[in-house]
Amino acid sequence: MTDPAAPQPADPVTPDPAEHDLELTVSALKDGPAALGIPGALVEIRRWQERIDGTDAPAIEEIGAALAELRGELESDAPDGAVVADLLRRLGAMTLAAAADQPEGNLRSRLEELGHLLDSGAAEA
Repeated sequence: MTDPAAPQPADPVTPDPAEHDLELTVSALKDGPAALGIPGALVEIRRWQERIDGTDAPAIEEIGAALAELRGELESDAPDGAVVADLLRRLGAMTLAAAADQPEGNLRSRLEELGHLLDSGAAEA
């Protein structure tokens, strides 16, 4: 008989929530930010702001600040493409830096993919 108070092994079928969110965002950006559109981008930004809200990790706080800037720009009456491109580049670089801090594995791969998509999306903005 197993002890119900004993720690249970992680369910290999249930993905990590952060990895799941990364997968959703990567899928959303596959065709570029223009295909996602401003409403879709705002959904993604809000999801990540909720996920990282309250973190005390400086690198994550920096990403949160850049997301807030991007959200503000996209919600403005006339978003400036050059500002959006700069923010996407910065977010791409921060995401790649976060990936480099992760051990080899799915999370690192997803972060790298997202970082590259954000960077290439900057050229499209």
